[in-house]
Amino acid sequence: MKNYWKTACAAAIIMHLSVSILYPHSGPFDGQTFKGRIAYGADGNYNDEDDWGASPVALAIFAQFGVKDKLVHFDYNCILPKTDPKWEKIHQTSVLGAARRYGYSKSLFYDCQKDLDGAIENIKNAINESSADNPLYFILAGPMEVPYLGIQKSDPAKRQFVYCISHSRWNDGYTTQDGNLMTHNKRDVIPQGIKWVQITDQNQFLSTSRYGSPAKSQDWQPWYWMRDSDDPNVRFLWERLLAVTRADCSDSGMAYFLMTGDERSEISKLRKLLDDNIVPAPTDPREYIRIEAENFLKLENYDLEHRNDRKVSHRINLKLASITTGRIRTRFEQPYTANKALYNVDVRYLDEKDGRCRLSLFLNGRQNGSSWYASKNSDQWTTHTIEDVTISAGDEIMVEVQGDAGEYGKLDYVQLNLTSLATEVTGSSSPFSAGDPLDDPDARSLFSRKIPCTGRR
Repeated sequence: MKNYWKTACAAAIIMHLSVSILYPHSGPFDGQTFKGRIAYGADGNYNDEDDWGASPVALAIFAQFGVKDKLVHFDYNCILPKTDPKWEKIHQTSVLGAARRYGYSKSLFYDCQKDLDGAIENIKNAINESSADNPLYFILAGPMEVPYLGIQKSDPAKRQFVYCISHSRWNDGYTTQDGNLMTHNKRDVIPQGIKWVQITDQNQFLSTSRYGSPAKSQDWQPWYWMRDSDDPNVRFLWERLLAVTRADCSDSGMAYFLMTGDERSEISKLRKLLDDNIVPAPTDPREYIRIEAENFLKLENYDLEHRNDRKVSHRINLKLASITTGRIRTRFEQPYTANKALYNVDVRYLDEKDGRCRLSLFLNGRQNGSSWYASKNSDQWTTHTIEDVTISAGDEIMVEVQGDAGEYGKLDYVQLNLTSLATEVTGSSSPFSAGDPLDDPDARSLFSRKIPCTGRR
């Protein structure tokens, strides 16, 4: 029996090594080298103080991963219609204090209240220097206004090499409050070729207090490792959290995702990275990738519907503009995904009480699986799964919906759940093949499967 388990363990090791050779790392960071450059935009001058803590933590994350030289742009205080001068100064203390402590060049940092033109020009230049081998990853920790202005000045041919990362409808340009702070949203830039990477809302991982209320003593306890750290830089991060008065650095979760492919940037993970100096290996490939319907490149006969429905991912969905045929289509170009793999594909839609919509999934113009109908009349959000779909980097994913009667073919998202890696790697049009997570994620990648090597059954 011991020989059996030794053989099994050896086979598992060989399989893992074979896969590692067969499938090169698909994320921008492979554990040693970052492919591309990083830009970061934050508000912090009005509406919410959380950036006072998140901005320095994000800079600390990049420093710990050894990619400081990849940061080419950092703007802050980027809410333009309104501002609070006191808030501006506090956020500046956080940003420039972290920049000094972690060894960044001050020339990379732009206070949008003092040098908006410089910030916009630097965004434009960073985009224009982009290519397939040198993409730009733009983390949005503020609204779309300043990024939009920089994108509009850039070379249209270069925008295809830009990945905007967001975790919040606020960053996307949608809010049920303070709508007067928003002029542009993500749909103003996605059709221009910008690739949108939507990850789960990081507040559930990096915020332990409620918005609008000072943190209570128990809210601070998970963060005491910052307060008690032997590292003065980490204690500085604690001071900046205290300035927020809430235990919240949620936007920095996007920085953690960019370096790891891990959407669950938990406090314990930050502690290992920032205080214990244990740098995690990137997650590659990711077990699931959720592409919000509103993030598809092309929307045909579809309008965005923004409403306060907690059952909808990020509370935004699409609705047919007219009850005829509608389509959404996009290329599969997301970081930390396999070059080619087998997925179970979830399409989430609203089964309205009226009508009987027909839905179909297409890959590169060819239908995958049979069409299905929204015919239960349950008025509930429903998930239909098409199993065993082989998808490669650069493939076009399309959902086609035929409206019917009073049913408007409302779509929430398409989610790819990894089941296995393909046995061959083929070329793709993408340098590599980034939503709320599954309520109960059960997709398992090859790398997450563990074979017990204990000698016992």
